[in-house]
Amino acid sequence: IGGLVVVKGLELCKRIYFVQNGFGAVLGPQDCWLLLRGLKTLKVRMDYQQQGAIVLANWLQAQPEVKAVYYPGLSSHPGFEINASQADGPGAVLSFETHDTQTARRFMEKVQHAAVAVSLGGVETILSYPVKMSHAAMPKAEREKRGISDCLMRVSVGLEDIDDLIEDFGQALRS
Repeated sequence: IGGLVVVKGLELCKRIYFVQNGFGAVLGPQDCWLLLRGLKTLKVRMDYQQQGAIVLANWLQAQPEVKAVYYPGLSSHPGFEINASQADGPGAVLSFETHDTQTARRFMEKVQHAAVAVSLGGVETILSYPVKMSHAAMPKAEREKRGISDCLMRVSVGLEDIDDLIEDFGQALRS
């Protein structure tokens, strides 16, 4: 998006400036304007996405095809209490597992209202299958050690109507 680097010493400042200048890591005026404009509605968008994620996580938890849902907004999540004490909300990203790989792969093929990508935080719902996408290069034993099974999917909930998303996820799970 955009950012700022603050350093204490002049020497580090010069080194960072050299790299920044060499790579051209500077937003153009149009990008800055778009970023500034988007920040004005960020809270409203994040609140809406978070509410959708809460509804989706609860719905997923009740589905027979779903083995587990990982979302700090669920009281069953091991980080629920600490999240509640440290954050304003559980956010808009969750993950879930199906009981078998076939169901997970079929879900990924059949879902229609989510973009399949390795990303998060957009205005559209983004779905990823870590075992074949973000963590594909990691050995299976290492993935499993980290809790990344062949049945795990990650969802970054967007601004779509949550009922439309639930209907789509339902048809994809049951197909």
